[in-house]
Amino acid sequence: MTPRMCTHVRKRIALLILSVLFSSVHCVAQDNPTGNSSGGAAGLAAPGFRMIRATAGTKGTEQHGRFFISDPRTVFHLSDDHKVIVEFEWDGPVGPHKFEGLWKDPGGKVAIVSDFQFEPKTTPFAGYFTMLIDESATTGIWTIDSRIDGQTAGSFSFQIVAGAGTTPVPTARIPLNATDIYHEAQAATAFVEKLDSDGKEFGRGTGFSLGSGRVLTTFGNIDGATELRLVFGSGPPVATRQIIAWNRLQDWAVVKVDAPGIPALKLAQEKSWVVGQHVYSLGTSPAGGRTITDGGIVGDTTQPGAGERLTLSFTFNPVSVGGPVLNDFGDVIGMLGGLLLPGPGDSPSSAVPPSGAVESVAVAAALAVPTDLVRIPRPDEPSSTLADIAAKGLFMPPLKALDQVGYGTLALALDSRGPQAWPRDTRNRFSHSDGKMLVFINWMPKAKFKGVATLRFYDVNNKELAQSQPSNVNIRPGQFTSTSWTVPLVSFPAGTYRADVYLGDAPAWREFFRVIP
Repeated sequence: MTPRMCTHVRKRIALLILSVLFSSVHCVAQDNPTGNSSGGAAGLAAPGFRMIRATAGTKGTEQHGRFFISDPRTVFHLSDDHKVIVEFEWDGPVGPHKFEGLWKDPGGKVAIVSDFQFEPKTTPFAGYFTMLIDESATTGIWTIDSRIDGQTAGSFSFQIVAGAGTTPVPTARIPLNATDIYHEAQAATAFVEKLDSDGKEFGRGTGFSLGSGRVLTTFGNIDGATELRLVFGSGPPVATRQIIAWNRLQDWAVVKVDAPGIPALKLAQEKSWVVGQHVYSLGTSPAGGRTITDGGIVGDTTQPGAGERLTLSFTFNPVSVGGPVLNDFGDVIGMLGGLLLPGPGDSPSSAVPPSGAVESVAVAAALAVPTDLVRIPRPDEPSSTLADIAAKGLFMPPLKALDQVGYGTLALALDSRGPQAWPRDTRNRFSHSDGKMLVFINWMPKAKFKGVATLRFYDVNNKELAQSQPSNVNIRPGQFTSTSWTVPLVSFPAGTYRADVYLGDAPAWREFFRVIP
């Protein structure tokens, strides 16, 4: 016996609903209520089609333009269940496609074919097929084969058994809406302000609570600080110098704070994210308030020593670095930041002026550190201090003379044909075939200085490699002058480096660069 269902698939009435929400496209093709139903949801582009996953159940819900199985399982009972829904997720080319589901009974015979037309705009994309069953259905192992444009696109097997179920049916988590995710994340998120030895703020980023007085942020958001000041959405600022765990190259740190009552965000299971997945994050408005942003994971990359990075489809400003990246259930899968080649300043977040000002310029590379890399310390684990980390040579000193610099860059050469020499072909990626590079500083001083400027180079482990001969500098407000250094690239093996310019003993400018063979 086969399940009782409509076999005239081509005669069914199709209802096509297109809904654009959060930059995703969702399509549902619904059959006549007495027949089969099927649908698709767009959610990386690659040739051919590859099944990413498949899930079965008897109930589903549409949230945020996507379809979710509410009671995922592989066993269905004739006395209790009246239909089987199987949802597939595929990776493949976007564009108009014909989707088919071939339901095969325990004997391997195709009992019915469900089909629908759908044009996903992004990839991966998903679709679901529904088969009605009653007590006369054949028991045993059933299989549904999916096809896209006639190509095999994955199969899923499930079992139909006689009688009623005797074990509890699992219930899937229902995704949260954007409003709920925003409020939960906002309550657990803090601004992380870096203070120097004079108590002056010189960098501002973000962190979020893990509970038990632990706040996760990027290493860049603590780098060089003498003290940290955390500002949650409510309550007074909380000062701390305690760090429980950290990894400089992987770009994460767990800060210890005394802030009872702050709710915690839940970390997602390891490796629970996939490229193409929909995610949320908290941004920062020009006025300094929190905003919610959504998009997707559009790629990943790995840097030796630094670990994996997620590439996101949206940009964010520097103050948001260290903020959570959340899945549809509000679980944290990553943390904004982790630039493999940071820009000027102590970190991506330090380019932000203090006193709560927010730059509107987005971070060039929208990357995130997956929380899989983070070693979450026990609540009672002993902590170290910022001074301890500085003593290990892991910190970059803050740019205390930054206000003396108008402009600084790396370039290939200096163009002296105009009234003022200016760098030509600026870049932060060089090849040994270039022969040499130029480090150029245009001084626009806020205070008078007479002394020497030196150029120092460091590797990615913060180890000093070389230092230039001192250059005499005599600058004063209203007089704009420049200093430059020509550096042979043969001195640098292929790798990533940092250039610091010092005025006397005070760091004034900083840039990272790469050298390739």
